[in-house]
Amino acid sequence: MIARSIPFAKMSGLGNDFILVDDREGVLGGLNKSFLASKLCTPRLSIGADELMIIEQPRSGGHLFMRTFNPDGQEVKMCGNASRCVARYAAKKGIAPPAMVIETLGGPVKASVEGDLIRVELSVTAGPESLELQASGRDFHARWLEITGAPHAVVQFPEVAQTQDSVIQELGAAIRWHPCFPQGTNVNFVEIKDSHTLAQRTFERGVEGETLACGTGAIASVLALADLGLLKSPVSVSTRGGILSVSFEQVDGNFHRIYLGGEARFIAEGTIDPEAWDF
Repeated sequence: MIARSIPFAKMSGLGNDFILVDDREGVLGGLNKSFLASKLCTPRLSIGADELMIIEQPRSGGHLFMRTFNPDGQEVKMCGNASRCVARYAAKKGIAPPAMVIETLGGPVKASVEGDLIRVELSVTAGPESLELQASGRDFHARWLEITGAPHAVVQFPEVAQTQDSVIQELGAAIRWHPCFPQGTNVNFVEIKDSHTLAQRTFERGVEGETLACGTGAIASVLALADLGLLKSPVSVSTRGGILSVSFEQVDGNFHRIYLGGEARFIAEGTIDPEAWDF
């Protein structure tokens, strides 16, 4: 374990908050990244965040490689809102031009930066499919799909914005751990307002609770319902942290040119003291 301080940035994508570390020059040394995430993402005892994002040298012709670690230490394929924050960070620091390609374990992500408004292009890597399941004593008709490697279940839920937090927590956890999803899944509860407007709340695996916004969840929710003819591009997705925009094209039942847009803000920059992970 290294004993020196680590440069970092704290960023927020509509309340989805992230710790960013530029490790292109090996600043983390031999520190275990999963261990680091499990410590640094802990609120009150450390910095606190929804995920730890680590920037590395590109591997396949992109401008950088983005690694995503959940608070439980698990490395996942990518995060939509995090990719927007990483894009803004990379553009500001001169790591990449405003139009860039971010490599991830889920595949390449094209990003464009215009001030604090960031847009990324993602893809459907599995699904969509329909599922009937029981969870917490209720029957659900769910849709499931994977967005650039991130798995999502989508459930229509009336008056979702007014639903008690405890209900989202209970049902989200029950569906997240359902046997239908051996690797687990993120869970999106959504309500259609009209053909271009959606309200969404997301229970994220790894965080094991609701987050204020979820980018891949917004895309998954929109496409799951657009596939049924219930939504049309573009769609404004209202989350607890703000508004995300999702646009797409659909040709012969397949989705193309899938874009996620919204703000990404710098919160702080500084150094992480070794005591931040020594507990």
